[in-house]
Amino acid sequence: MFIFSYWFSRLVAADPGRKRLKTASKATISVITAVVIMLIVLKAAGSSQITAAILSGVIGLMGILVVNDETTKAKKVTTVLVALSSAVSLGIGSFLSRYGQAENVFLVLLVFLSFYLQKFGIRYFSLSMVAFMSFYFASILHVTFSQLPWLLAGVIVGACCAFIYNFVIFKDRPSNVLRSSMKSFHIQVNLVLDLIIELIQKKQIEPAQIKQYNRNIKKLAEYARVASEELGNTDPHDIWPGVTAEQMRLYVFDTVMLLQTYSPAIRKLSELKAFNHFDIQQVLLKLVESIREAEVLNENPTHSLTDAAQHLQELRQKLSELEPQDKRYKDWLYLIRRIETISNHVIDEAYELQQAIVKQEKQPQKEAEEQEDEEDNDEEKGLKPSTKKSIQAVITAVATLIFGSFLSPSHQYWALLAGYLVLLGTETIGSTFVKAVQRSVGTLLGAAVGFVVASYVSPGILEVTLLFICVFMAFYFFPITYSFMSFWITMMLAFMYDMLLGGISESLLLARVLDTVVGVGIGLAVSTLVFPKRTRDKVTDTSVEYVAALKEFVHTYLHRFTKQYAFANLADKGMELEKKLKQLHVDSDPIIKGFVGRSRLQQFLTVFTAINYYAKHLVASSTRNEAFYKEAEFHGVVKEVEEKVASNFTQLEKALRGERGTYVYTLEDVRQKIEQSLDYFDTSVQSRNLQHLQLLHNIYYVWKINQSVVHLAKELGAEEISNED
Repeated sequence: MFIFSYWFSRLVAADPGRKRLKTASKATISVITAVVIMLIVLKAAGSSQITAAILSGVIGLMGILVVNDETTKAKKVTTVLVALSSAVSLGIGSFLSRYGQAENVFLVLLVFLSFYLQKFGIRYFSLSMVAFMSFYFASILHVTFSQLPWLLAGVIVGACCAFIYNFVIFKDRPSNVLRSSMKSFHIQVNLVLDLIIELIQKKQIEPAQIKQYNRNIKKLAEYARVASEELGNTDPHDIWPGVTAEQMRLYVFDTVMLLQTYSPAIRKLSELKAFNHFDIQQVLLKLVESIREAEVLNENPTHSLTDAAQHLQELRQKLSELEPQDKRYKDWLYLIRRIETISNHVIDEAYELQQAIVKQEKQPQKEAEEQEDEEDNDEEKGLKPSTKKSIQAVITAVATLIFGSFLSPSHQYWALLAGYLVLLGTETIGSTFVKAVQRSVGTLLGAAVGFVVASYVSPGILEVTLLFICVFMAFYFFPITYSFMSFWITMMLAFMYDMLLGGISESLLLARVLDTVVGVGIGLAVSTLVFPKRTRDKVTDTSVEYVAALKEFVHTYLHRFTKQYAFANLADKGMELEKKLKQLHVDSDPIIKGFVGRSRLQQFLTVFTAINYYAKHLVASSTRNEAFYKEAEFHGVVKEVEEKVASNFTQLEKALRGERGTYVYTLEDVRQKIEQSLDYFDTSVQSRNLQHLQLLHNIYYVWKINQSVVHLAKELGAEEISNED
């Protein structure tokens, strides 16, 4: 029963905000509607031009998928322009069809524009993409001028369907997306809490349980990123009156931190036999269960946070009863205190949210310090990336057209389309290679399965239904894996060929697979030989960006201790670090999946992940608001730490770029000086000692981050020096 409940919850939470479901549904229904309307119109007019109905479906699909402007108003304008772009491209295609190689020249021009115009904005890319696909459609079907009126009618119908489904029936409702994202987040939180309860109850924790827990934590971090992004688009006050975006982000961040803290702490507690202390085990169980049952965003919750607060107080009471000097407790007492601290943060943030919802009073958000946008005056030498990519695309297009005309003269554009798509959205040789393999494998499997299924299904309602199912599945799984999309798209084409050609042959599907392999192969070769960008160079760039963001993050954190009233929205900055770390993993993926040099890169990624974990602990620090130290001595210490750590970040950036002569400070002497200057026995300076202890607590994870930075820099050849040097 638990397994069924677990997987059902996973399924419900698997699509945060239901974005994939909404996009795939809109695309599929738009295609169906456009095709059906055009078929009805064609039948009423006595025309047999089924190609107009197919084109209508293509435009209905692209009007949903390629329109990605930032505002709804801009999206509406682009959707109208999509119809115009398609119509002009079809007109030119029908005109050039009588002039031999002229249509190939224009097709190559469209390939160039679709890549080059990306630098001017997403709209230009969308229009170029639609123009390319429309001209591609006209070319493979050899559209004549007499067919053009019906095709233009199909374009209008497809664009109208896309417009209606995008902006009327399935119009964007950011509040619904945010509500759904938070629901997915809470479902995943409860799944992880269920696993934590199991870990606490188990006398022996199995490695499989740890792996399952870590997988769920990764999912939770992803859902947290989605929710955080939606908070940038939607004011949560519109859904939960009284709640601010800052409060919600901090709550989401603290919750993820809580669950990431639980795993290693509970595992260590289990190893140290801490749960043999029955009272501690039971209080922890009650605490976790009460947090799981709390309905944070419910205006009339049936389970409040009162129970969680009471159990947290019980845990504190148990801790106060245990003597730190007792050998039975000293090895694990600090772990319980860590759990208690972060649990307190989560309960406090959740309670604030509940109270804000109950009071329904919009609280003023703190204004972050205004920062002037710095213009990048450093012009990139040589050609810009968009120009390089467009040149790569042109060479690929010409090569695939030449090879395609020899390989399969009747379908010479299949290879062109494969080469075009494999270059789209890839920046490095490694990412192009991964996409090429994914497309080849997906096409091969899709062709095989599609051929088998089509041979057993007669043309009719069932095959049409399967075709539309393929459309839905292709775009539902596209954000997850490109292989799945290629698989379903190829199956869809198999059904289309079967219906249009009255049957499907092995040679036709084999030609489709062969053209795909040739196309992606040429695209990969061009990416490797013409303006190549190595995956390692991209990883270096992303690593430097992460270190720069981390440098600003730590500076903002330490700045609060020396400047009164300094505001720091660390939760937002923490989420940005999380995004950059994810991008670093994405950029590193082609190397990790390969064989050469992956071990060292994996070690570096592990250290960056650890740094990110320490940075989160800075956000989760008990000092959330005013952290200003009035003592001049503390000012000097914090300032020194800030300067040296900033220097280490700068030196690490240089080392990552391969520069020589870099150096880093260990700061161990500074740390020892701070720790040894604390006088526990002088009661006359008790207040100062309290501030001193607080300072040690607040910068503990700064030391951890600095140690990691020093380690990375030394691995890259930096020299380690002490503070006196």
